[in-house]
Amino acid sequence: MSRVTLSRRACRAVLLSVLVLLAAACGSSGGTGGSPASSGSPASGTAAPSASDSAALCSDVAALRGSLQQLTSIRPSPSTVTELRAAVQNVQANLASLSTAAGALWSEQVGNLRSALTTLQSAVSTLATQRNASSVPGVVTAIGGVSAAARQLLAAANPSCPSPSASSGSSGS
Repeated sequence: MSRVTLSRRACRAVLLSVLVLLAAACGSSGGTGGSPASSGSPASGTAAPSASDSAALCSDVAALRGSLQQLTSIRPSPSTVTELRAAVQNVQANLASLSTAAGALWSEQVGNLRSALTTLQSAVSTLATQRNASSVPGVVTAIGGVSAAARQLLAAANPSCPSPSASSGSSGS
């Protein structure tokens, strides 16, 4: 029975880590963009999209931001693993849409986030099947990877598609 208690505590710890790391990733999209781990320039040397393409692209960026925020809103509960799986799949779907719209633009950052999400999905599956403290570090590490990759992609996208939450500290005019 102590293993059940440990797994619940482990799940809560993982979820709190997920929320903190992803909130940081989503919240810092308009702030400092140059982390030492970021590789490549934001636009990766590709041409800027046209105005109509830009609107569609920014819509996809906004959808990705929204799905990342949904991922951060998950609270510890008996259905946490199910919610995490669904949220990761939603982020993956929005990332696929963005990737299609962006073409070669931000391809490196998109690839990095796609890879990090796959790793997180695998770690969550391991947590779901093992439900013990040894599966927690994999999830925490994977969350850190998603956070870093999301921050890099959103920082690259921010000049073309600024976050609407940038108005939280200042007036629009």
